[in-house]
Amino acid sequence: MSAWAAALAASPLAVGLRASAWAYPAAEIVHLAGMALLFGSIVVVDLRLAGLARQLPVTVLLRHALPAALAGFVCIVISGALLFIAHADELIGNRAFLFKLGLIALGLANALWFHRGPYRRLHGNLSWEMQTAPPPLARLCAVLSILTWFLVICAGRLIAYV
Repeated sequence: MSAWAAALAASPLAVGLRASAWAYPAAEIVHLAGMALLFGSIVVVDLRLAGLARQLPVTVLLRHALPAALAGFVCIVISGALLFIAHADELIGNRAFLFKLGLIALGLANALWFHRGPYRRLHGNLSWEMQTAPPPLARLCAVLSILTWFLVICAGRLIAYV
């Protein structure tokens, strides 16, 4: 076990989170609500980018979904940090937790790459908005995104069992 993880788990904040009847469950609720907001927002956009609901302009969809996804992500990061602090000594060696962190990094890298690459090039191309199918690279990013964030949720759930 890592010394810093043990120290974190022994901190007053961690002890308080574990001792409170409501603090840890409240953090879990915020974490779940954040996941629903993040994944719900992402999946709608990604399904469009994968080729469904082609009548919806991607730029309009992103304009509405991206703030919700970011709000969900902020909720997840804050609540996830609290959940980690409460059990850092246990989680630091948990394979499902480490796999989840790797998947989160992959999901963020995919989103960042898409928004700085293919989407930036597509954003000014309104003819693409009404094409019968998005470009192959956009579809690939969308499918990878849905799969990655779904696996993040699965890995998170498996933490309790590994």
